[in-house]
Amino acid sequence: MLKIVRKLNEGSLLQRTMMHIAVFVAGSASVVALTSVLLVSTAKAVLPPHDATEAGADKADEEKEADSDADPSSPEAAAGTAGARKTLAQARVANRRESAVAQ
Repeated sequence: MLKIVRKLNEGSLLQRTMMHIAVFVAGSASVVALTSVLLVSTAKAVLPPHDATEAGADKADEEKEADSDADPSSPEAAAGTAGARKTLAQARVANRRESAVAQ
């Protein structure tokens, strides 16, 4: 092992510099590859599969349609849609009114 280390220190300055650059590039590439593999495997373990997400979205759409088909005069339907239907624009208008009153 000591012979290998001594041999790495031999040669011209250009050869040693190029060797250091090659080792740095190889090390950096290996770190990036290892990090990428770890991130992808962690994401696959944590997040649900794409098909399950689409199925869940389809199921949510069906439930939303079923809720909209329900009797709108029922108190449950009125309570469920009242809070859910408030849009971002309505919230902004309400915030503007509150700030105008505060001034």
